[in-house]
Amino acid sequence: MAVVDAPEEITGERGPPSPATIGIGGPPGGVAGGGVAGGRRPGWQAWASRAQGTCARLGRWRHFDRLLVLALMALSLGLRWRTLWASYWGDEAIAIGIAGHSIGSLPRYLVNDGSPPLYYVMLHYWIGLFGRSEPATHALSMIPALLAIPASWWSGARLFGRWAGRAAAALVATCAYLDYYSTETRMYSWLVLTAILALTCFVLAYQGAGRRYWAGTAVAMTAILYLQYYGLYLLAATVVVGAVVALHRRAWPQLRATLLFGLVCAAAFAPWVPQFLYQLENTGAPWAPHPSVLDLFADSFNALASAGWAGVVAAIAVAVLAWRRVGARPVAGPRPSTAAQWDGQGPPSALALATAVPLVTLGMAWVAAQVVNSWNPRYLGIAVVPAMLALAGGLARARRGLLALVLAVACLAGTAVPMLVDRSVTVETSKSDVAYLLSELRGALHPGALVISAEVTDTPVIALDLGSGYVYATPFGRLDHPFVVDWSDLPTRLQGINAGKQLDPLLAAVPVGGQVLLVNPTTWGGSETPERYAAPVKSEGIATNAVVVNDPQLVATVGLAVPAYANSLYPMKAVLFVKLGNGTQR
Repeated sequence: MAVVDAPEEITGERGPPSPATIGIGGPPGGVAGGGVAGGRRPGWQAWASRAQGTCARLGRWRHFDRLLVLALMALSLGLRWRTLWASYWGDEAIAIGIAGHSIGSLPRYLVNDGSPPLYYVMLHYWIGLFGRSEPATHALSMIPALLAIPASWWSGARLFGRWAGRAAAALVATCAYLDYYSTETRMYSWLVLTAILALTCFVLAYQGAGRRYWAGTAVAMTAILYLQYYGLYLLAATVVVGAVVALHRRAWPQLRATLLFGLVCAAAFAPWVPQFLYQLENTGAPWAPHPSVLDLFADSFNALASAGWAGVVAAIAVAVLAWRRVGARPVAGPRPSTAAQWDGQGPPSALALATAVPLVTLGMAWVAAQVVNSWNPRYLGIAVVPAMLALAGGLARARRGLLALVLAVACLAGTAVPMLVDRSVTVETSKSDVAYLLSELRGALHPGALVISAEVTDTPVIALDLGSGYVYATPFGRLDHPFVVDWSDLPTRLQGINAGKQLDPLLAAVPVGGQVLLVNPTTWGGSETPERYAAPVKSEGIATNAVVVNDPQLVATVGLAVPAYANSLYPMKAVLFVKLGNGTQR
């Protein structure tokens, strides 16, 4: 791992402020004692000066960055290690269920799921090699979460200098968003890694570092588009920011390069466009609310699992305002013809570009969510985590930069504490209580039992835990493929069924002495869930319960709820019934 020794040669800007400016060297202006009469300092100032000097000497050690990145990766792994064994929740089970099918059949299942294919292809082969246990599939998400640390170090150092690279690596290593999603069988940690690389390559390419960075940006952005559809917002934001800056500065070569980049990514995504258009019309995220202005901050706060995106935005704004502008020249000393494209103005600030793209991405996502049901905190990592590069770069150039960086890292690192002490994220309860409930019931549940999920979308996680040998059903009736969910026009289809008519034949087919397991969520959606989705889900869920409870031949034998200490995101409850003969008295 190469150590960055000359930031000014890499960034094309003057390197980070001198040690005196950021508080890691001697006093400013070379005045003995920092301007205090007689060279004396209060005790705390002398201590701070010695500590800063030590930090500066340590930071110049040529192996420091290697060891720092390795130490941060080890720390990150330690923070997240135990959740590798956390039990699955619904979305993870759906992902595993889809990925378990052949590669050729994935588009057929994905078109009704509402997702692009890249992560599911990766998961398909990963499961083939390592199996589908919790630690096996969670490891697929842990790998990019750990790789994001050296990636952020490289990005920060490449754009803003060594101290910014170190700070960016520390911020990402302790980021609560990655603490949460690095052990979830979904694509979010892969999104973070590729978004960091795409943003960095874009800034470098835009400033004139070479065509290879445009190629890198296009490859990373195409991967993002095939990982999650929020990549469309990131692509649009990148093109818009690049085009606006180029038009403002009359930099026509950069405008052409930006538009060509957008066209290349669009062409690469074109084969999937028919499936995407169908999903946009028929699947989407019907459970997602239309966010308010406050949700832009509240949901992002939630997305960072208490890291406080509002504070990140404020810190970036303060850092940008406090940063004393310095002379700039194109990155890595481009040829005169490349430098001339800026018409003597110099390239735009890397800090401005790295800040604008994530913020515009969030703004576009929020605006689009007013029209299309698409807003969810877990999608926002594609912009929130890469924004930490700008945070590190801005604070490194602010007055008292080292102190600001240390405080920012400490504050955001503190948000990882709940991952260590919060009882809601444990092997016993995890993000869903299904594993706990079924482990308690497994000894009493017989093969061949009818398992009914009153919530349509909970069946995959139940089936993944119980396995084959059971009959699975929802308000739609018996399921031939319990590991997948057909999201196509789900609210409309729920409104057009009658749970009693669908389930009565299945209940009648249960032999005397047979069992029926009824699984319910403890609530039927939050207050922000759109009524068009929540109403039919709740209505048919209640109807399903009524059909089972009112069957005169079924008698409840075991009822289980979540443990008293549990505080999972998706709490569940279950009741086990046994079918007795005709004329049974309840």
